[in-house]
Amino acid sequence: MPTPNPILVVDDEPLIRRTLCRLLDRHGYPAIEAEHGAHALELLESHDIDVALTDIKMPVMDGMEFLRRARAIRPQLMVIVSTAYASVETAIQALREGAYDYLIKPVELDDVLNKIGRLVERRAMEQELASLRQELHRQYDFAQIIGQSAAMRRVFDVIRRVADMETTVLVTGESGTGKELIARAIHYNGRRSSQRFVPINCAALPENLIESELFGYKRGAFTGAMRDKDGLFRAAAGG
Repeated sequence: MPTPNPILVVDDEPLIRRTLCRLLDRHGYPAIEAEHGAHALELLESHDIDVALTDIKMPVMDGMEFLRRARAIRPQLMVIVSTAYASVETAIQALREGAYDYLIKPVELDDVLNKIGRLVERRAMEQELASLRQELHRQYDFAQIIGQSAAMRRVFDVIRRVADMETTVLVTGESGTGKELIARAIHYNGRRSSQRFVPINCAALPENLIESELFGYKRGAFTGAMRDKDGLFRAAAGG
């Protein structure tokens, strides 16, 4: 895994800040520190930060205010809050404000590492997924469809016009002319590109199974139906 972006540690107690930063550094997580929420917001503007660990009770700007402002500036920021004045209500409020997790002071160092590790791993997976989606877009953009003729330019124009439409698109053509490639280009150039694209070869489905494959079935609906099964329409819902 590549070296993660620095973890932002926000606490008004210098000893706690430095202890946490040293702990994170020793375990491969570079860390920078801020003494209160206002200072932390300044660091967000000048550093590429994915994860922040912040105290709740601080002067100048407390952790809840920092959480609200930080999420407004950088919605993808993942924040863990910690407090010595914890209650169930405080934790719930922080989670409602967009925190990903919370710690109770005095914090257990192993707990800090476990929570930070999970968030760093999650961010790495999100970045990998975004990269894969970009690659899918690249594979199915117009540049990957061979053809510069006037007829193909008309096809590209149709793809652009129908990609975001809330309607059914029928693609016709002889075998080998690239119908599925056109269908994928429509999908990956439209608003639903982040959702599933589910190609179905209906010719390969026995006639008596098409309905159950497309629409699914409930347990006991017929002999051999041992459990509920979602159909392919449901599998592609939203895509």
